[in-house]
Amino acid sequence: MEEVVLRLEGATYRHSVYAPLPLKPWRSIKGPGIFEANISLQKGTILGLVGPNGAGKTTLLRVMAGILPLQTGCVYSGSDGLVRTEQQLRQMVGHMPEQVRWQGRKTVRQALLELGEMRHASEKRIDKLLTLVGLTTRKDSALSELSQGMRQRLTLGVALLGSPEILLLDEPLNGLDPVGAAAFVALLKSLTEKGVSIVLSSHQVEGLIGIIDRLALMHRGHILAEGTLEGVAKSLKLDSKTEIKGTGSPPRFKKYGINPSQVHLEEKNGYWNALLEQAQPHLLTKLVNDGVEITEWSIRQPNVVEMLCAATGQSLEDVGLEVASSAYVPLRTFGGEEE
Repeated sequence: MEEVVLRLEGATYRHSVYAPLPLKPWRSIKGPGIFEANISLQKGTILGLVGPNGAGKTTLLRVMAGILPLQTGCVYSGSDGLVRTEQQLRQMVGHMPEQVRWQGRKTVRQALLELGEMRHASEKRIDKLLTLVGLTTRKDSALSELSQGMRQRLTLGVALLGSPEILLLDEPLNGLDPVGAAAFVALLKSLTEKGVSIVLSSHQVEGLIGIIDRLALMHRGHILAEGTLEGVAKSLKLDSKTEIKGTGSPPRFKKYGINPSQVHLEEKNGYWNALLEQAQPHLLTKLVNDGVEITEWSIRQPNVVEMLCAATGQSLEDVGLEVASSAYVPLRTFGGEEE
């Protein structure tokens, strides 16, 4: 069983929203945030925190980093099971915000040295970090001269100054080209091999399945599902799908005991493409024996987008474009009905 390094139970934090009244000009109410979040982080793994904009991902990361205090709930250290305060969390966690505006004539190394003083990092440690994040050749470059990818590497270097056990990354792949993103992911993989646990927050879900070890789905401040990719898909009752492409006339799938309503078939210019809602590992042999001309065959696992839609019960358009009200209050149930 993998070692749990951090565990949140019932974690709640709601932001204050300015809501003045004629006789109460400074009135505020509780707004969006995170609600009774339960999540575990395993050692040396990458947890993908996925959800649309406004889901509460940044708030959750700031709570885990000790920046925002919990209003209810607890944060436990997996090694000893003790409750952790915000100050203790800041000592064991490295936090990489979504965007840091590195500007000025100060060099990369000078910036790291100054920030390293707060973490009591030696010059030798700074030089090792520059090598680790791939900035050795740019250590004397001015901050204003850095590309977006180099800025992201510098921000990661700052997050690693205190040799943290846990690394929290808020939208780290934003603004990176495919080559830069691949290099950044390779760097994260090398950190997990050293035992660092990583939480990677993103609303850009393409390609995450090849990066993360575990997945947490967020929507409107709630963690809807958390676990391995296979475990989350199973809990949401999502099956693998079969995709078949061929030429000529498409097969009559009902003949093979497949409900036509479970088949999405497209035909164009003598070619056809069929997507079956369930995995059919023995179907290929039957089709070939019947002389069906097949050009491609694949069993496709559920992707992150499908998991998020299944967890929320909404379509892709509703999940991706919905903006929650600032006065949003989580759903409560009364006698089985939601308020």
